[in-house]
Amino acid sequence: MFHSMSAGVLALMLSASAPAGDWNGVYSYTHDGGRTAGGSPILVTWRLELKGAGCRFHGEGFQTQETFRCSTHATPEGLEVRFLAYPPPSAGNRFGVEVYKPGAPLFTLSKLQGRVLTRWTGFVPDEGVVRSPAPYFRKVR
Repeated sequence: MFHSMSAGVLALMLSASAPAGDWNGVYSYTHDGGRTAGGSPILVTWRLELKGAGCRFHGEGFQTQETFRCSTHATPEGLEVRFLAYPPPSAGNRFGVEVYKPGAPLFTLSKLQGRVLTRWTGFVPDEGVVRSPAPYFRKVR
């Protein structure tokens, strides 16, 4: 009996830390911050690659070049994305600043009527972005 209970607890723990297969894929979000005083576009594209319980998050664009590994955790609403690590050998972003600690929640994804909704938590692509669930990311692959 103990063995079957242990197996059940282990299965529950694994399902809580890994996303359902339908979350696997590549998601993209482009933040449009308008234009600079000189007229240059302020665009940053964020790319989220989900595979199993692991993920990679990359942002590139106006004054932005950032990549880090993340982890995913199932929630009642969908999927929570948490910071895992900066790329080796760095202990911080490209400026050497440790913005996030391992395990820090970044955002939560959920699905509603075929759309992916994002609730920003620890990561906010721009201070003007609404923190309530909205369709930011879209699945591209």
